[in-house]
Amino acid sequence: MTQHAILMVDDEPHVLKAFQRVLRKAPYTLMTATDGEAALTLLEAREVSIVISDYNMPQMNGLELLKTIKTRHPHILTIMLTGQAEMQVAIQAINEAGVYKFIQKPWDDADLKITIQRALEAIDLATERDRLLQKVRSRDAILNELERKHPGITRVERDDEGYLIID
Repeated sequence: MTQHAILMVDDEPHVLKAFQRVLRKAPYTLMTATDGEAALTLLEAREVSIVISDYNMPQMNGLELLKTIKTRHPHILTIMLTGQAEMQVAIQAINEAGVYKFIQKPWDDADLKITIQRALEAIDLATERDRLLQKVRSRDAILNELERKHPGITRVERDDEGYLIID
């Protein structure tokens, strides 16, 4: 398992402090940014697993930020945080920015922790899936090369009891 880093983006300092307080004992690195540009600069310098962004921010709103992240860093999982209960914003965030989850302010601390834990588990599972697929592709390439050099070498049959016989 890799050491995960989470970036919280919100223009309200008390929200960032609350985020840090809730997750202070969490086994991952917490980072904060007060606007979209600062977040994008940080993402160029640091590997991040999850970005949680507020929707309502000056200059660049959360949807614009998460759409940019999806384009520049497609491996990062994103979560939209907002005080607005507008369904249209949620639909846009999911459709246009591929947002993993939509959380309303004020968040429930337990729900936030569980959401992050599940998101990190999803990231770890996807990473393991990709690693295993690469391993299968590599072994498949070796078998194809062996078959090319020695036709019939990878022929597989079953005996009368159903056991594999590899010639």
